[in-house]
Amino acid sequence: MAAEVVVRAPTEADAAAVADVCNELSGTLYGVADLSPEEVRYWLSLPELGTVVAERDGAVAGYADFRRRGSGSIEIDLRVRPAAAGLGVADALLGAAEAFAPGTTGRCLVSERDDEGRSALGRRGYRLIRHSFYMQIELSEPPESPAWPPGFAVRRYAGPADERPVYACQQESFRDHWEFRAMPFEEWRRYSFGRPTFDPSLWWLAESGDELAGICLNDWHATGDRTFGWIGTLGVRKPWRGRGLGLALLRHSFVDFARLGATRVGLTVDGENTTGAVRLYERAGMRQVRRVDIYERTL
Repeated sequence: MAAEVVVRAPTEADAAAVADVCNELSGTLYGVADLSPEEVRYWLSLPELGTVVAERDGAVAGYADFRRRGSGSIEIDLRVRPAAAGLGVADALLGAAEAFAPGTTGRCLVSERDDEGRSALGRRGYRLIRHSFYMQIELSEPPESPAWPPGFAVRRYAGPADERPVYACQQESFRDHWEFRAMPFEEWRRYSFGRPTFDPSLWWLAESGDELAGICLNDWHATGDRTFGWIGTLGVRKPWRGRGLGLALLRHSFVDFARLGATRVGLTVDGENTTGAVRLYERAGMRQVRRVDIYERTL
């Protein structure tokens, strides 16, 4: 008799098992690890994030998380251990996530190489609507120094007095992006400062006079690898766009990461970003290393 798939809420004790599932999947698909158990513990601590695990024979075989911002769609992230493919784990996880907000729109993110996830979404009536990309640059050579446009000064994040201005700059910079929904300040704080890899010395602020014009909020990769820098948020407010500030902040970050010993830097970007971010990153020397597909259906 086939083993039953049991879906339940995870506990902190499941963090290492969930990380193993995610890393086994990314290792099979791309040859790399995606995250650490500490990163998973952080996910499990977020009050606005729903999480479920699927077990077979008492072992964690899959993981999904989901959240809904305001009255918008429910966003689902699905991961199934490759050894559990074809055993009903993906469908069980999707069913649990979908039950969270029936009657709304469900959107699920899976790798373009994840045949198990894509097959489960197809069976359940999802359709492909959009892509996002992981992009990366190797720092095998010293990165190019930034060319700062005139009238701007760059500095590090200086502490609590910068919290509200940085939050406002980030929200304004992404207001025109697809499916943008304002994030409450306290939720933004949890996502920004709660991560195990958070390092405020990696946050860069560009000012025009006494106004904050742009930000580049960087981090270390979710594996905790201190040779792998991560561009968390790069945003420029509308009045200062088109002057090369975004490219300067990006290159400044590459130089800073190289100084700290990083050998590569990555980020994620919406494939149809309206501000031309993909072209900007390519111009800076980054390349696409992974595509994530977004599927959608009415629940």
